[in-house]
Amino acid sequence: MADRPGEDFIYEDQSQIPEILPIFPLPNVVLIPNASVPLFIFEERYKQMVRDCLETDRYLSIALLKKGWEQESGQPRPYPVAGFGRIVRAVRLPNECMDIVVQGMGRITMTAFHDDRAYLRASVEMLHPVYPAGQDLSASAETLRRRFLTLLDTRGVSALELRTHLKLLASPIDFVFFIMSHLPLDLYIKQEILQKPTVDEQILQLLDILSTSLGTQLN
Repeated sequence: MADRPGEDFIYEDQSQIPEILPIFPLPNVVLIPNASVPLFIFEERYKQMVRDCLETDRYLSIALLKKGWEQESGQPRPYPVAGFGRIVRAVRLPNECMDIVVQGMGRITMTAFHDDRAYLRASVEMLHPVYPAGQDLSASAETLRRRFLTLLDTRGVSALELRTHLKLLASPIDFVFFIMSHLPLDLYIKQEILQKPTVDEQILQLLDILSTSLGTQLN
């Protein structure tokens, strides 16, 4: 007889996100799905944001501020497409600041901003991967994987754990996000790829970057 789940079995449905998310606008971070981002929280408004997140579902979005945000008057706005995730680790320090880690889970688009709290919030819709109808991207994803490995070889990067992880990926969108998170790309290029509407467009841009003299566009 198969074992029954014990009383300590926990099922948590994370397939849906709240209609309104806290937004953490930053000038130097793009949250990529499946990647984690460590952050040091020192501003009072964002300490309050983290406290609010921890008291509820722990979801938030980290959004890149638009280029030229320094010249904007009032509250600068981020790009409307951003990564979202959950706080998976939080440590309150003796000075009341916080260290947190956010695990990226997917993409959202912001449809309306809300300035009703000390920190920014937005109405959001989840963006699911879009594949072109009738087109198999397996070959393109494999080409992307090979070119990325060639770049590592050319630059003498062994990175055994990274190479092993790459072998375990199967979905084209997983290749896109994994390679994005491991290339030293300009932030605005990362943002451009993140907000591409279809997976084939994301793959094509990454292939173009990798094929240009094996990464001469990289920092």
